[in-house]
Amino acid sequence: MAQGTASDKSELFIKRAKQFNLAFIASITVLFVVCLALYRFFSMPVSAKLILYVYGIEIFTAVLGYTVAFIVRRKLFPVKTSEEYWSYTAVRRYFWSYVLICVPFAVAFVFFIFAGSFSALLLGFFLSLCGLIVFRPRKGDVI
Repeated sequence: MAQGTASDKSELFIKRAKQFNLAFIASITVLFVVCLALYRFFSMPVSAKLILYVYGIEIFTAVLGYTVAFIVRRKLFPVKTSEEYWSYTAVRRYFWSYVLICVPFAVAFVFFIFAGSFSALLLGFFLSLCGLIVFRPRKGDVI
């Protein structure tokens, strides 16, 4: 059986990494749609001050997650295909970057479960969605 070249392997890997990114986008979108469907069961009156605190937490976690993802992208990529376990290393770096980028949505989701604030959920969703779009895999990540 013929072995692919390093270029073929890296192109295939980037294709799969983009699908991994789309899986994260799809998962938070599905959770968001489910929350929309359940909104009338969870909605409660919440003080504006508490919602502002949650906004602040979401924005802080978004800035922190974006910063760490940017540092990972800048310092730990590209991954060389000549190394042993290069694909495992690259997937691990993508995974933890995406998890950190999705933290604002996680905060918003937990707050939605306890207080039913749609605006906080919407902000967390868009912060995480934008981060996942900005930090999607590129061809130069694996060489």
